Amino acid sequence: MDITEYFNIDYLKELFQSKIKKSKSKGIDKVSVIDFELNLDNNLEIIVRKILDGTYRFSPYLEILKLKGRKKHPRIISIPTIRDKIVLLTIKEILHSKFEDSVNRKLPNNYIKDIKRYLIVNPGEKYYLKLDLEKFYDTISHEIILSKLELNGIPEPILKLVEKAISNLTVPQNTKKNNYKNFENKIGVPQGLSISNILAQIYLIEFDKTIYKRKYFYQRYVDDILLLNSSEISSYRVKNFTEEINKLELTINKDKTEQNSLNEVPFSFLGYLIQSNNISVSEKNIEIFIRRIAGKITWFKVGYSNIEKRPEYLKNDLEKFKIVFIEELNDMITGLVANNKNYGWLFYFSEITDIDLLFKLDKIIAHFFVNLDPFENRRPSSLKKLVRTYFAIKHKQSNYINNYDNLDTIRKKRNFLIFRGQISSVKNYSDREIENFFINYQNRQIKKIEQGLGYTYFN
Repeated sequence: MDITEYFNIDYLKELFQSKIKKSKSKGIDKVSVIDFELNLDNNLEIIVRKILDGTYRFSPYLEILKLKGRKKHPRIISIPTIRDKIVLLTIKEILHSKFEDSVNRKLPNNYIKDIKRYLIVNPGEKYYLKLDLEKFYDTISHEIILSKLELNGIPEPILKLVEKAISNLTVPQNTKKNNYKNFENKIGVPQGLSISNILAQIYLIEFDKTIYKRKYFYQRYVDDILLLNSSEISSYRVKNFTEEINKLELTINKDKTEQNSLNEVPFSFLGYLIQSNNISVSEKNIEIFIRRIAGKITWFKVGYSNIEKRPEYLKNDLEKFKIVFIEELNDMITGLVANNKNYGWLFYFSEITDIDLLFKLDKIIAHFFVNLDPFENRRPSSLKKLVRTYFAIKHKQSNYINNYDNLDTIRKKRNFLIFRGQISSVKNYSDREIENFFINYQNRQIKKIEQGLGYTYFN
Protein backbone atom coordinates (compact mmCIF):
# COMPACT_ATOMS: atom_id res chain seq x y z
CA MET A 1 0.00 0.00 0.00
CA ASP A 2 1.32 3.43 -0.99
CA ILE A 3 0.27 5.80 1.80
CA THR A 4 0.56 8.80 -0.54
CA GLU A 5 -2.75 7.60 -2.03
CA TYR A 6 -4.30 8.91 1.18
CA PHE A 7 -1.81 11.37 2.59
CA ASN A 8 -1.84 13.98 -0.16
CA ILE A 9 -3.32 17.48 -0.10
CA ASP A 10 -6.22 16.72 -2.49
CA TYR A 11 -7.41 13.69 -0.50
CA LEU A 12 -7.10 15.46 2.85
CA LYS A 13 -8.92 18.50 1.52
CA GLU A 14 -11.82 16.35 0.33
CA LEU A 15 -11.92 14.64 3.73
CA PHE A 16 -11.96 18.00 5.48
CA GLN A 17 -14.80 19.34 3.34
CA SER A 18 -16.97 16.22 3.59
CA LYS A 19 -16.46 15.08 7.18
CA ILE A 20 -14.83 17.75 9.32
CA LYS A 21 -15.99 21.16 8.13
CA LYS A 22 -19.27 21.02 10.06
CA SER A 23 -17.59 19.90 13.30
CA LYS A 24 -17.87 22.31 16.22
CA SER A 25 -15.50 20.60 18.64
CA LYS A 26 -12.12 22.13 19.48
CA GLY A 27 -9.07 20.30 20.72
CA ILE A 28 -6.58 21.37 23.34
CA ASP A 29 -5.16 24.07 21.03
CA LYS A 30 -8.63 25.73 20.90
CA VAL A 31 -8.35 26.02 17.09
CA SER A 32 -11.79 25.89 15.46
CA VAL A 33 -12.67 24.51 12.03
CA ILE A 34 -13.11 28.09 10.82
CA ASP A 35 -9.63 29.07 12.04
CA PHE A 36 -8.09 25.96 10.49
CA GLU A 37 -9.80 26.55 7.15
CA LEU A 38 -8.43 30.09 6.87
CA ASN A 39 -5.02 28.58 6.15
CA LEU A 40 -6.20 25.20 4.90
CA ASP A 41 -3.68 24.48 2.14
CA ASN A 42 -0.71 25.34 4.31
CA ASN A 43 -2.05 23.30 7.25
CA LEU A 44 -2.60 20.27 5.02
CA GLU A 45 0.82 20.66 3.42
CA ILE A 46 2.44 20.51 6.88
CA ILE A 47 0.46 17.36 7.75
CA VAL A 48 1.52 15.59 4.54
CA ARG A 49 5.17 16.57 4.94
CA LYS A 50 5.38 15.41 8.55
CA ILE A 51 3.53 12.15 7.86
CA LEU A 52 5.79 11.26 4.97
CA ASP A 53 9.04 12.09 6.79
CA GLY A 54 7.88 10.30 9.97
CA THR A 55 7.97 13.35 12.26
CA TYR A 56 4.21 13.76 12.84
CA ARG A 57 3.23 14.08 16.52
CA PHE A 58 -0.28 14.17 17.98
CA SER A 59 -1.21 16.96 20.36
CA PRO A 60 -2.58 15.77 23.72
CA TYR A 61 -6.28 14.96 23.45
CA LEU A 62 -8.67 17.14 25.40
CA GLU A 63 -10.54 15.27 28.13
CA ILE A 64 -14.34 15.49 28.19
CA LEU A 65 -16.22 13.59 30.89
CA LYS A 66 -19.48 11.95 29.85
CA LEU A 67 -21.77 11.00 32.73
CA LYS A 68 -23.08 7.43 32.67
CA GLY A 69 -25.51 7.66 35.57
CA ARG A 70 -25.62 7.79 39.32
CA LYS A 71 -22.92 5.80 41.16
CA LYS A 72 -21.03 5.18 37.91
CA HIS A 73 -17.67 6.57 36.91
CA PRO A 74 -17.93 9.01 33.99
CA ARG A 75 -16.64 7.90 30.60
CA ILE A 76 -13.56 9.78 29.42
CA ILE A 77 -13.94 11.06 25.86
CA SER A 78 -10.79 12.16 24.02
CA ILE A 79 -11.14 15.17 21.71
CA PRO A 80 -8.36 15.62 19.13
CA THR A 81 -7.34 18.90 17.50
CA ILE A 82 -8.67 19.62 14.00
CA ARG A 83 -5.24 18.75 12.58
CA ASP A 84 -5.15 15.42 14.41
CA LYS A 85 -8.76 14.72 13.51
CA ILE A 86 -7.85 14.84 9.80
CA VAL A 87 -4.97 12.40 10.33
CA LEU A 88 -7.11 10.03 12.40
CA LEU A 89 -9.91 10.05 9.82
CA THR A 90 -7.40 9.23 7.11
CA ILE A 91 -6.07 6.30 9.15
CA LYS A 92 -9.66 5.15 9.64
CA GLU A 93 -10.24 5.16 5.87
CA ILE A 94 -7.07 3.10 5.37
CA LEU A 95 -8.17 0.56 7.99
CA HIS A 96 -11.64 0.28 6.49
CA SER A 97 -10.18 -0.36 3.05
CA LYS A 98 -7.93 -3.08 4.45
CA PHE A 99 -10.58 -4.75 6.66
CA GLU A 100 -13.59 -4.09 4.43
CA ASP A 101 -14.81 -7.70 4.48
CA SER A 102 -13.96 -8.41 8.12
CA VAL A 103 -15.28 -5.47 10.08
CA ASN A 104 -18.97 -5.50 10.95
CA ARG A 105 -20.54 -2.05 10.62
CA LYS A 106 -24.16 -3.03 11.31
CA LEU A 107 -26.29 -0.51 13.15
CA PRO A 108 -28.14 -1.54 16.33
CA ASN A 109 -31.50 -1.91 14.55
CA ASN A 110 -30.06 -4.57 12.28
CA TYR A 111 -28.96 -6.65 15.27
CA ILE A 112 -32.50 -6.53 16.63
CA LYS A 113 -33.87 -7.39 13.18
CA ASP A 114 -31.65 -10.50 13.15
CA ILE A 115 -32.90 -11.51 16.60
CA LYS A 116 -36.53 -11.12 15.47
CA ARG A 117 -35.87 -13.22 12.39
CA TYR A 118 -34.17 -15.96 14.44
CA LEU A 119 -37.08 -16.16 16.91
CA ILE A 120 -39.62 -16.36 14.07
CA VAL A 121 -37.73 -19.01 12.09
CA ASN A 122 -36.91 -21.04 15.22
CA PRO A 123 -40.11 -21.27 17.31
CA GLY A 124 -40.19 -22.94 20.69
CA GLU A 125 -38.34 -22.42 23.92
CA LYS A 126 -35.13 -20.41 23.72
CA TYR A 127 -32.29 -19.91 26.17
CA TYR A 128 -29.96 -16.94 26.24
CA LEU A 129 -26.55 -16.03 27.56
CA LYS A 130 -25.58 -12.37 27.83
CA LEU A 131 -21.99 -11.37 28.47
CA ASP A 132 -20.36 -7.99 28.91
CA LEU A 133 -16.69 -7.15 28.45
CA GLU A 134 -15.44 -5.25 31.46
CA LYS A 135 -13.89 -1.86 30.58
CA PHE A 136 -13.42 -3.05 27.00
CA TYR A 137 -11.83 0.03 25.40
CA ASP A 138 -9.73 0.73 28.48
CA THR A 139 -8.14 -2.73 28.51
CA ILE A 140 -7.32 -3.31 24.84
CA SER A 141 -3.67 -4.36 24.62
CA HIS A 142 -1.56 -2.08 22.43
CA GLU A 143 0.78 -4.95 21.62
CA ILE A 144 -2.03 -7.29 20.52
CA ILE A 145 -3.88 -4.74 18.36
CA LEU A 146 -0.68 -3.60 16.65
CA SER A 147 0.34 -7.20 15.95
CA LYS A 148 -3.09 -7.88 14.40
CA LEU A 149 -2.70 -4.84 12.14
CA GLU A 150 0.81 -5.89 11.14
CA LEU A 151 -0.30 -9.45 10.33
CA ASN A 152 -2.96 -8.02 8.04
CA GLY A 153 -0.49 -6.00 6.01
CA ILE A 154 -0.90 -2.50 7.46
CA PRO A 155 2.28 -0.64 6.39
CA GLU A 156 4.80 0.39 9.02
CA PRO A 157 4.21 4.19 8.75
CA ILE A 158 0.53 3.65 9.52
CA LEU A 159 1.36 1.21 12.33
CA LYS A 160 3.55 3.87 13.94
CA LEU A 161 0.78 6.46 13.60
CA VAL A 162 -1.74 4.10 15.20
CA GLU A 163 0.70 3.41 18.03
CA LYS A 164 1.21 7.14 18.60
CA ALA A 165 -2.54 7.77 18.45
CA ILE A 166 -3.59 5.13 21.00
CA SER A 167 -0.73 5.84 23.42
CA ASN A 168 -1.25 9.59 23.25
CA LEU A 169 -2.18 11.55 26.39
CA THR A 170 -5.71 12.68 27.22
CA VAL A 171 -5.61 15.62 29.61
CA PRO A 172 -8.11 18.02 31.20
CA GLN A 173 -8.20 21.57 29.89
CA ASN A 174 -5.44 23.86 31.29
CA THR A 175 -3.23 20.94 32.39
CA LYS A 176 0.39 22.12 32.71
CA LYS A 177 2.97 20.31 30.62
CA ASN A 178 5.00 19.28 33.65
CA ASN A 179 1.92 17.29 34.79
CA TYR A 180 1.53 15.38 31.51
CA LYS A 181 3.45 12.44 32.98
CA ASN A 182 0.44 11.76 35.21
CA PHE A 183 -1.68 10.95 32.15
CA GLU A 184 0.51 8.39 30.38
CA ASN A 185 -1.49 5.81 28.42
CA LYS A 186 0.12 2.36 28.15
CA ILE A 187 -3.05 0.31 27.70
CA GLY A 188 -6.45 0.81 26.13
CA VAL A 189 -7.80 2.75 23.16
CA PRO A 190 -9.06 6.30 23.87
CA GLN A 191 -12.78 6.68 23.24
CA GLY A 192 -13.95 9.47 20.96
CA LEU A 193 -11.36 9.06 18.21
CA SER A 194 -12.52 8.17 14.71
CA ILE A 195 -10.27 5.07 14.77
CA SER A 196 -11.42 3.81 18.19
CA ASN A 197 -14.40 1.80 16.99
CA ILE A 198 -12.72 0.07 14.08
CA LEU A 199 -9.71 -0.85 16.23
CA ALA A 200 -12.09 -2.36 18.78
CA GLN A 201 -13.75 -4.35 16.00
CA ILE A 202 -10.45 -5.58 14.57
CA TYR A 203 -9.38 -6.64 18.06
CA LEU A 204 -12.25 -9.15 18.27
CA ILE A 205 -12.41 -10.39 14.66
CA GLU A 206 -10.82 -13.76 15.45
CA PHE A 207 -12.95 -14.21 18.56
CA ASP A 208 -16.08 -13.59 16.47
CA LYS A 209 -14.99 -16.12 13.86
CA THR A 210 -14.41 -18.73 16.59
CA ILE A 211 -17.87 -18.27 18.10
CA TYR A 212 -19.60 -18.14 14.70
CA LYS A 213 -18.38 -21.69 14.08
CA ARG A 214 -20.51 -22.93 16.96
CA LYS A 215 -24.18 -23.83 16.55
CA TYR A 216 -25.44 -20.89 18.61
CA PHE A 217 -27.10 -17.74 17.37
CA TYR A 218 -24.42 -15.16 18.14
CA GLN A 219 -24.47 -11.37 18.20
CA ARG A 220 -21.87 -8.93 19.47
CA TYR A 221 -22.24 -5.17 19.51
CA VAL A 222 -18.93 -3.71 20.76
CA ASP A 223 -18.74 -5.11 24.31
CA ASP A 224 -22.28 -6.55 24.51
CA ILE A 225 -22.37 -10.27 23.64
CA LEU A 226 -25.52 -12.34 23.13
CA LEU A 227 -25.99 -16.06 22.47
CA LEU A 228 -29.34 -17.77 21.83
CA ASN A 229 -29.96 -21.49 21.65
CA SER A 230 -32.80 -24.01 21.72
CA SER A 231 -31.23 -25.72 24.75
CA GLU A 232 -29.54 -24.32 27.83
CA ILE A 233 -25.95 -23.20 27.26
CA SER A 234 -23.72 -25.33 29.49
CA SER A 235 -21.34 -24.01 32.13
CA TYR A 236 -18.55 -25.68 30.16
CA ARG A 237 -19.34 -23.49 27.16
CA VAL A 238 -19.53 -20.36 29.33
CA LYS A 239 -16.08 -21.22 30.69
CA ASN A 240 -14.86 -21.76 27.13
CA PHE A 241 -16.08 -18.31 26.03
CA THR A 242 -14.39 -16.78 29.06
CA GLU A 243 -11.09 -18.47 28.20
CA GLU A 244 -11.25 -17.17 24.62
CA ILE A 245 -11.78 -13.65 25.94
CA ASN A 246 -8.94 -14.00 28.46
CA LYS A 247 -6.53 -14.84 25.62
CA LEU A 248 -7.06 -11.26 24.46
CA GLU A 249 -6.28 -9.96 27.96
CA LEU A 250 -9.92 -8.97 28.36
CA THR A 251 -12.29 -9.84 31.21
CA ILE A 252 -15.95 -10.87 31.37
CA ASN A 253 -17.95 -8.70 33.76
CA LYS A 254 -19.51 -11.39 35.98
CA ASP A 255 -21.95 -8.92 37.55
CA LYS A 256 -23.53 -8.33 34.13
CA THR A 257 -23.62 -11.96 33.00
CA GLU A 258 -27.20 -13.14 32.46
CA GLN A 259 -28.44 -16.63 31.60
CA ASN A 260 -32.05 -17.82 31.50
CA SER A 261 -34.96 -19.16 29.50
CA LEU A 262 -36.46 -16.46 27.27
CA ASN A 263 -39.90 -17.97 27.85
CA GLU A 264 -39.53 -17.19 31.57
CA VAL A 265 -37.39 -14.04 31.75
CA PRO A 266 -36.99 -11.36 29.01
CA PHE A 267 -33.66 -9.65 28.49
CA SER A 268 -32.45 -6.22 27.39
CA PHE A 269 -30.12 -5.83 24.45
CA LEU A 270 -29.02 -2.49 22.99
CA GLY A 271 -31.84 -0.73 24.84
CA TYR A 272 -34.54 -3.07 23.51
CA LEU A 273 -36.54 -5.44 25.71
CA ILE A 274 -36.58 -8.87 24.05
CA GLN A 275 -39.47 -11.18 24.98
CA SER A 276 -40.34 -14.53 23.43
CA ASN A 277 -43.32 -13.06 21.55
CA ASN A 278 -42.74 -9.31 21.66
CA ILE A 279 -39.97 -6.74 21.05
CA SER A 280 -40.31 -3.63 23.17
CA VAL A 281 -38.14 -0.91 24.75
CA SER A 282 -36.32 -1.37 28.03
CA GLU A 283 -37.83 0.45 30.99
CA LYS A 284 -34.72 2.60 31.40
CA ASN A 285 -34.98 3.97 27.85
CA ILE A 286 -38.71 4.60 28.20
CA GLU A 287 -38.04 6.64 31.34
CA ILE A 288 -35.29 8.63 29.62
CA PHE A 289 -37.63 9.50 26.75
CA ILE A 290 -40.48 10.59 29.05
CA ARG A 291 -38.09 12.71 31.14
CA ARG A 292 -36.84 14.51 28.04
CA ILE A 293 -40.40 15.26 26.91
CA ALA A 294 -41.23 16.48 30.43
CA GLY A 295 -38.11 18.65 30.35
CA LYS A 296 -39.30 20.33 27.15
CA ILE A 297 -42.71 20.98 28.73
CA THR A 298 -40.95 22.60 31.71
CA TRP A 299 -38.86 24.69 29.29
CA PHE A 300 -42.08 26.05 27.79
CA LYS A 301 -43.66 26.75 31.19
CA VAL A 302 -40.61 28.72 32.30
CA GLY A 303 -40.53 30.71 29.05
CA TYR A 304 -44.27 31.34 29.19
CA SER A 305 -44.08 32.85 32.67
CA ASN A 306 -40.75 34.65 32.18
CA ILE A 307 -40.12 36.44 28.89
CA GLU A 308 -36.39 36.69 29.58
CA LYS A 309 -36.12 32.88 29.48
CA ARG A 310 -37.37 32.67 25.91
CA PRO A 311 -35.13 32.63 22.84
CA GLU A 312 -33.98 36.16 22.00
CA TYR A 313 -36.23 36.69 19.01
CA LEU A 314 -39.36 35.13 20.56
CA LYS A 315 -39.49 37.29 23.66
CA ASN A 316 -42.18 39.61 22.39
CA ASP A 317 -44.28 37.11 20.46
CA LEU A 318 -46.15 34.63 22.66
CA GLU A 319 -48.04 32.95 19.80
CA LYS A 320 -44.84 32.34 17.87
CA PHE A 321 -43.16 31.04 21.03
CA LYS A 322 -45.99 28.50 21.35
CA ILE A 323 -45.62 27.43 17.71
CA VAL A 324 -41.84 27.00 18.00
CA PHE A 325 -42.30 25.00 21.20
CA ILE A 326 -44.60 22.56 19.37
CA GLU A 327 -42.22 22.38 16.40
CA GLU A 328 -39.25 21.52 18.62
CA LEU A 329 -41.35 19.06 20.62
CA ASN A 330 -42.35 17.41 17.34
CA ASP A 331 -38.66 17.01 16.50
CA MET A 332 -38.25 15.13 19.78
CA ILE A 333 -41.28 12.92 19.06
CA THR A 334 -40.61 12.08 15.42
CA GLY A 335 -36.87 12.56 15.23
CA LEU A 336 -35.41 14.31 12.22
CA VAL A 337 -33.35 13.75 9.10
CA ALA A 338 -30.09 15.66 8.63
CA ASN A 339 -26.88 15.04 6.69
CA ASN A 340 -28.62 12.04 5.07
CA LYS A 341 -28.94 10.36 8.47
CA ASN A 342 -31.93 9.54 10.67
CA TYR A 343 -31.84 10.81 14.24
CA GLY A 344 -34.25 10.19 17.08
CA TRP A 345 -35.70 7.87 19.69
CA LEU A 346 -38.13 6.11 17.40
CA PHE A 347 -35.69 5.79 14.53
CA TYR A 348 -33.49 3.88 16.96
CA PHE A 349 -36.36 1.76 18.31
CA SER A 350 -38.08 1.21 14.96
CA GLU A 351 -37.73 -2.58 15.25
CA ILE A 352 -40.15 -2.88 18.17
CA THR A 353 -43.38 -4.83 17.74
CA ASP A 354 -44.96 -3.38 20.90
CA ILE A 355 -47.34 -0.86 19.31
CA ASP A 356 -49.34 -0.66 22.56
CA LEU A 357 -46.33 1.04 24.16
CA LEU A 358 -46.46 3.82 21.57
CA PHE A 359 -50.19 4.40 22.22
CA LYS A 360 -49.42 4.65 25.95
CA LEU A 361 -46.60 7.12 25.39
CA ASP A 362 -48.80 9.24 23.11
CA LYS A 363 -51.36 9.40 25.94
CA ILE A 364 -48.68 10.40 28.45
CA ILE A 365 -47.48 13.22 26.15
CA ALA A 366 -51.08 14.39 25.61
CA HIS A 367 -51.63 14.38 29.38
CA PHE A 368 -48.76 16.87 29.84
CA PHE A 369 -51.01 19.47 28.20
CA VAL A 370 -53.83 19.07 30.74
CA ASN A 371 -52.23 21.72 32.96
CA LEU A 372 -51.07 24.01 30.15
CA ASP A 373 -53.51 26.94 30.01
CA PRO A 374 -51.90 28.49 26.87
CA PHE A 375 -53.07 25.39 24.97
CA GLU A 376 -56.54 25.37 26.55
CA ASN A 377 -55.50 22.38 28.68
CA ARG A 378 -55.58 19.91 25.82
CA ARG A 379 -53.28 18.36 23.28
CA PRO A 380 -52.86 20.73 20.28
CA SER A 381 -53.83 19.31 16.90
CA SER A 382 -50.39 20.22 15.48
CA LEU A 383 -48.63 17.90 17.94
CA LYS A 384 -47.37 14.78 16.21
CA LYS A 385 -47.77 11.20 17.44
CA LEU A 386 -45.38 8.34 18.03
CA VAL A 387 -47.77 5.78 16.56
CA ARG A 388 -48.04 7.61 13.26
CA THR A 389 -44.27 8.26 13.28
CA TYR A 390 -43.64 4.53 13.69
CA PHE A 391 -45.68 3.66 10.59
CA ALA A 392 -44.18 6.60 8.67
CA ILE A 393 -40.73 5.17 9.35
CA LYS A 394 -41.81 1.64 8.45
CA HIS A 395 -43.44 2.74 5.20
CA LYS A 396 -40.81 5.41 4.42
CA GLN A 397 -43.36 8.25 4.47
CA SER A 398 -40.80 11.01 4.81
CA ASN A 399 -43.23 13.94 4.70
CA TYR A 400 -44.28 13.37 8.34
CA ILE A 401 -40.75 13.79 9.70
CA ASN A 402 -38.75 17.01 9.55
CA ASN A 403 -35.95 16.80 6.98
CA TYR A 404 -33.35 19.49 7.58
CA ASP A 405 -31.60 18.51 4.33
CA ASN A 406 -34.51 20.09 2.43
CA LEU A 407 -33.28 23.44 3.71
CA ASP A 408 -30.64 23.48 0.98
CA THR A 409 -30.32 27.19 0.21
CA ILE A 410 -29.25 30.18 2.30
CA ARG A 411 -32.68 31.75 1.80
CA LYS A 412 -34.48 28.64 3.11
CA LYS A 413 -32.13 28.43 6.07
CA ARG A 414 -32.57 32.11 6.87
CA ASN A 415 -36.38 31.85 6.81
CA PHE A 416 -36.25 28.70 8.95
CA LEU A 417 -33.99 30.35 11.54
CA ILE A 418 -36.26 33.40 11.69
CA PHE A 419 -39.32 31.16 12.10
CA ARG A 420 -37.64 29.21 14.93
CA GLY A 421 -36.64 32.47 16.66
CA GLN A 422 -32.91 31.96 16.24
CA ILE A 423 -32.08 35.15 14.32
CA SER A 424 -33.56 38.59 13.78
CA SER A 425 -35.93 39.17 10.87
CA VAL A 426 -34.61 42.71 10.27
CA LYS A 427 -30.85 42.27 10.71
CA ASN A 428 -28.60 41.55 7.74
CA TYR A 429 -26.43 38.44 8.01
CA SER A 430 -23.72 37.16 5.70
CA ASP A 431 -24.18 33.77 4.03
CA ARG A 432 -21.45 32.37 6.25
CA GLU A 433 -23.22 33.60 9.39
CA ILE A 434 -26.51 32.05 8.27
CA GLU A 435 -24.75 28.76 7.53
CA ASN A 436 -23.09 28.73 10.96
CA PHE A 437 -26.33 29.63 12.79
CA PHE A 438 -28.11 26.84 10.95
CA ILE A 439 -25.44 24.20 11.64
CA ASN A 440 -25.33 25.17 15.32
CA TYR A 441 -29.11 24.97 15.69
CA GLN A 442 -29.33 21.69 13.77
CA ASN A 443 -26.60 20.16 15.93
CA ARG A 444 -28.38 21.29 19.11
CA GLN A 445 -31.60 19.69 17.96
CA ILE A 446 -29.81 16.44 17.10
CA LYS A 447 -28.08 16.41 20.47
CA LYS A 448 -31.38 16.93 22.30
CA ILE A 449 -33.21 14.11 20.54
CA GLU A 450 -30.28 11.68 20.64
CA GLN A 451 -29.51 12.22 24.32
CA GLY A 452 -29.67 9.07 26.36
CA LEU A 453 -29.48 6.50 23.57
CA GLY A 454 -25.79 5.79 24.01
CA TYR A 455 -25.51 3.15 21.26
CA THR A 456 -23.73 5.23 18.61
CA TYR A 457 -20.46 3.41 18.18
CA PHE A 458 -20.72 2.82 14.45
CA ASN A 459 -23.02 5.66 13.31
